[in-house]
Amino acid sequence: MNQQQSTESIETLERALDCLATGVSQPLTGPATLNWSERCVEVPWAASLLTDAGRLLDVGWSMSPPEWLGVLLAARSRGVDLVGIDIINPERVRNRYPANLVDQVFEVPVRVESVLEAQPDGELFDTITCISTLEHIGFDFASEPGVEDSAFARATTAGSAVSDRDSATDGLFLDSAARFLRPGGSLLVSVPAGKGGPILHQDSLGFFTHQFEYDPTAWKALISDQRFSVKSASYFRLDSQGGWEEVGSCEALADQTSALKPFATGCAMAQLVLK
Repeated sequence: MNQQQSTESIETLERALDCLATGVSQPLTGPATLNWSERCVEVPWAASLLTDAGRLLDVGWSMSPPEWLGVLLAARSRGVDLVGIDIINPERVRNRYPANLVDQVFEVPVRVESVLEAQPDGELFDTITCISTLEHIGFDFASEPGVEDSAFARATTAGSAVSDRDSATDGLFLDSAARFLRPGGSLLVSVPAGKGGPILHQDSLGFFTHQFEYDPTAWKALISDQRFSVKSASYFRLDSQGGWEEVGSCEALADQTSALKPFATGCAMAQLVLK
């Protein structure tokens, strides 16, 4: 981790923890965030909605970035009943967790399975979080046990990366959220937004995959499911001169693209409530 990334991560987590404590969303924006990832806006936003999260299911738990991991563990220390679900067993990626958090990470119960197929096995949840994860569902799959190069079965060349995503993926995700949430429970979701479609991405290990970028049509379809109501939605874009800034709609992100970039340049976030 270079110094710039370290500063970004520290400041994002500090701001997010303030948001968790106050319940007020205060994403980091402006010139100082010019080279920062979408974590600086989505993590504080999501943290502000976890003040009274109750029983919480986090989708993508095992691969949580450090800022989001810190928020989830802080919420747990405040009394949130946290459960993780991920296709990756956290034991496979133990080395990615900050040393001071490892013990806390492995105290959290984890379901190692696809959220699309999972079924409730007990009490329903008050909150589901899916932060920068939905775009990977349908593209990423766990590699075979014993494979050490990557926990994901990703491609070694751009041309061999699978670019097809089942059009039913988002619907199946919402089906699962509806199964796991109690009536009145909240689904917090954030996704990269822009021109839309499968976007080629090269990960930190040099492997290739695609992720789904949400254009205004795909985003509207996601948040318009009749089983849910939209309690709030926020949109941010990375301006090439001024850093991250809030905009009024997903349409204002339609010229953005995160193709072969280290992070998204547009981000859409919503709190959906199960009717």
